[in-house]
Amino acid sequence: MLAMVASVASALETVEMTLRWNFLKLGTVTFEQEFKDNQQRFEIIGRTAGPLRLVKNYDGRGLLLRKGEVDDYTLEGTDGGVDEIRRIVFEPGNLPKVLSFMDRTATTHMEPREPWGLSAVSPMALMYRVIRSANQRKLCEGHHTVYDGKRHYKVVLSITNALSNMPSLSSTKSWFVCTAVLEGETIKSVETVLAEADSAVESDDVQANMRQVWLFGRSDRRMDFTLKPDCGAGVLREVAIYAPLGKIVGKAAEECGEPIMLK
Repeated sequence: MLAMVASVASALETVEMTLRWNFLKLGTVTFEQEFKDNQQRFEIIGRTAGPLRLVKNYDGRGLLLRKGEVDDYTLEGTDGGVDEIRRIVFEPGNLPKVLSFMDRTATTHMEPREPWGLSAVSPMALMYRVIRSANQRKLCEGHHTVYDGKRHYKVVLSITNALSNMPSLSSTKSWFVCTAVLEGETIKSVETVLAEADSAVESDDVQANMRQVWLFGRSDRRMDFTLKPDCGAGVLREVAIYAPLGKIVGKAAEECGEPIMLK
């Protein structure tokens, strides 16, 4: 029995999604997670596609390695053909430690400072929290400071819809939506200019519209994560991003698999 649990707990689980605006493909994203040798690994691999690549030609990989209370966060990829990398270690009671930083638009990283730096988490840690809230709903609540090396900002988590109309055997297995709101006015960056104004009037120009899709603008960004407990690593069923040009949706390509151990 113990051998079976160990085997299940160390299994690699993957969820793939295609992000679309109406019928237009804007990107692909793959979520992977694994628990092995007392270390949790959570990874997101993303790539912009279609007209979005006109303004944000990006291929990236975010990685969270968690051992005990220490988080090792890495982001590496290419932005417009330029290699980028960030590696930051987060440890309770200490300011984040930036080990590597190379960015297309920023010559240096934003230095973590007190008091916000002492409670900051990486973007991957916040996303992992959202996924784990499928089985621990109290995780989907509160204000969180996120630091990615280039900027820091506030995100508010809350459960906005219990989806009570979905079929369910018990309340613990019901679908629900964890909402994350990135507060645009809280973004502090090493750059002198934030993303193009989200409040700009509607335009027929493809590049102007696609530029509004990127998360880091002046207005708030809302993201809904539809979760279904007891689906192992496949608890994340759908992602909806509310951009000024409309809702962008990504749905899991396959039905959820057998449950695995989530820490």
